[in-house]
Amino acid sequence: MRIAFLLSLALLPIGLVAMGQSWRALSTNNSYLEASIHARTSTLVEPERRQLLSKLGVSRTLSDTLGEVDLSNDQCIAIMRRILDSNPRVSFAGVVDDGFVSTCNNTGDRIEFSPDPQSEGLFDNPEPYIAFNPRGQVSQRPVIMIAHPAFRPDGTLLGLTTLSFETKPLLRKDSDLGSNPDIALVTFNKFGQVLSSATPDRPIEEYLPEGLSLEGFATQGDTFFTATSRMGDTRLISVVPVLEDEVYALGSWGRTALQRTTAPWFTATTLLFPFLMWMVGIAVAVISLNRLVLHHIRDLGRRMRHFATYRNVETSNNIADAPSEIQMINGTFESMADQLLREEADLENAVFEREVLLKEVHHRVKNNLQLISSIINMQVRQVANPEAVSALRQFQDRVTSLATVHRALYQEPSLTHIRCDVLLRDLVEQVEAVGGAKEHAPTVTLDLDPVTLLPDQTSPIAMVTTEALSNAFKYGGPGRDGVFRLKVDLKEETHGDQTSVRLTIENSVDPTMKRTNGTGLGKRLILAFAAQLDANLNEIDEDDRRGVTMTFEYQSFEPE
Repeated sequence: MRIAFLLSLALLPIGLVAMGQSWRALSTNNSYLEASIHARTSTLVEPERRQLLSKLGVSRTLSDTLGEVDLSNDQCIAIMRRILDSNPRVSFAGVVDDGFVSTCNNTGDRIEFSPDPQSEGLFDNPEPYIAFNPRGQVSQRPVIMIAHPAFRPDGTLLGLTTLSFETKPLLRKDSDLGSNPDIALVTFNKFGQVLSSATPDRPIEEYLPEGLSLEGFATQGDTFFTATSRMGDTRLISVVPVLEDEVYALGSWGRTALQRTTAPWFTATTLLFPFLMWMVGIAVAVISLNRLVLHHIRDLGRRMRHFATYRNVETSNNIADAPSEIQMINGTFESMADQLLREEADLENAVFEREVLLKEVHHRVKNNLQLISSIINMQVRQVANPEAVSALRQFQDRVTSLATVHRALYQEPSLTHIRCDVLLRDLVEQVEAVGGAKEHAPTVTLDLDPVTLLPDQTSPIAMVTTEALSNAFKYGGPGRDGVFRLKVDLKEETHGDQTSVRLTIENSVDPTMKRTNGTGLGKRLILAFAAQLDANLNEIDEDDRRGVTMTFEYQSFEPE
């Protein structure tokens, strides 16, 4: 989208230039259209124009002749009859005197004409006059009348030489234009009077512009515009002069003529060219960008994600087609990936060697502690004093508990975490194996949550557990129900965002037995190890139940 936006800004000046050229092309095309319509209109009225010129020439020549030669009325009649003989389409030829009376004409009779409003002023302002009469007074047919003033040598008006003739149809049905049902044609004089017309099927008024009169076009020369006809459709109006300042032709062209004049695709392609240019530019830019850059960047990103997930560098078959900059980035990525793999391999080897060494250390410490325990056991066999034997056994239990911690460390897959519940279960089994030989074997109940702790927390817990279990086996006994019970609970509790671990070791005691106090070393050790854990320690001291409850916060592993 950004490339498309920037490219649009870059193409904006070119688009404006193209738009200007497009409007210029449309204007040129409209000029060609106007010239074509004018030419076709002129072509259609050309036969009538030649006929009008011919008859106007005859009338002008006749006026000049009659003005220069003094003829009798019979001689004038003879001349008029010869004009009819030489012009078959002429139906009347004569001279109209002042008062619109003709005695010199081809009929030889005295004829009185009825003037129209435009012809009444011809004797006051003599000038050529062309008009249409739907019913000629002599021929009783539709005729065009041409009147030309004839002057005597002294400049006085002799009369109006008048010719009336029948016209041919403006549109011939055998011609290409004449067979078009969407063309209407009309000729009119400078007064706006219709001389002749040709329409497809309706009166000529239906094809003319609504609200405009023919008289308004008489002095404008060539005129071309688009207007709405009285029928309500849009038409092209072309006005051309047939006889300068005298007769004009108006062509009303419909949409069929417009389509024949200009190709319909020209306007559309001209207007759409800037938009198509913009679209092609955007398409070329996006396709090129995708082909040359984005395709290779997506492939490189996919290979990077694959490497981050599987630590495997895939090869690319299309990188040779990428630009040199992307090939450089690809080379840097592959070099970086190889370097990371080598460093990770070295780091894994170092971690593996460290784990092996630490496991070996814990294994040897465990063996040494077991050796010390064996030596203590040998010493116990040689000591006869019961108090010394008891002290050595307690010391042996403490050494064994530490050996159990180190055994758990080298047996665990992770050297940073130890399953505390598993360790406590082993300690209970070990202490029970030593102290369970008493007269009343305890009923042990274990309720241990799967708690994982750090080694720094595990060793104090093991020592606390060993001391508490030793005291339980040493001082415990059957309770009121006659059963010697020993209970070990390990619970993980969460309060808000704080997680704590609670260890409870309690045993039953015989309420009838007198309480005895030992040396107090075990109690001091429990307090010391609880202080290492920063734990809260509570003693349980009831008639038939004794024990300890220790609560401390769980520590997460935070490497230095």
